[in-house]
Amino acid sequence: MRKTLFTIVLATSVMLMTGCGSSEKKDNKEGEPEAEQTFMTDDDIEYTELKKVPLPCEKDLLYTAWKQIGSVELQRKKTLDYKTHTPTLVFSTDLDDDGTPEILLRSDPPYAAIYTMVKDTLQLITFADHPEMGLAITQDGAIIRNVMGQKGSTFSEFIRLEKGQIVASGAVREKFSIKNGAMVSDGIEYMLKGDTAMVKVSKDEYQAVAPQHEGTFLEEIEGWEDFRTP
Repeated sequence: MRKTLFTIVLATSVMLMTGCGSSEKKDNKEGEPEAEQTFMTDDDIEYTELKKVPLPCEKDLLYTAWKQIGSVELQRKKTLDYKTHTPTLVFSTDLDDDGTPEILLRSDPPYAAIYTMVKDTLQLITFADHPEMGLAITQDGAIIRNVMGQKGSTFSEFIRLEKGQIVASGAVREKFSIKNGAMVSDGIEYMLKGDTAMVKVSKDEYQAVAPQHEGTFLEEIEGWEDFRTP
């Protein structure tokens, strides 16, 4: 079954973890705030189908660009090294319907990157820079970067493109703590990209810009081609 991302509303005080991908909740006390939590589901909900377009450049150029991502230093002396993980799958599509393709590349999870062509120049849009990161695409062509952190914390960022350029970006971050044996939300932060960095905004401001569709993870999208074939 295909996995998609979706958002539902939960009572913040009482989410009990009962197993992988499942939860139970106690009755919410009157007046307690609500929290949004992003889950994966195996139901076919708004599955994203991408239309293939011709690859706009030679694979050698993509291979070189992938290697140039290099090593990503992580905590506890761990790294993600794109130099030692050759891309194995490629998908050329037009996410923003501007007539210029975007190129999706994958290797062993979590290694993945998304490029675009701007004036015949290959440009990196985003890539997986965390071992627990999943990249997804919505029906309207937005890119989702979803990370599950320590203690169940979540970070979900969206990227919107227009003519191959990032025109909007934002994120939702939710942290959790364990209280009386239950996983409890410590609150949600909504952010939108300002001139140089993410800035906190209200939920309404965020939702006015954020994608309204679920995202399908790259590995669940059908139609990938073997990057290693001529």
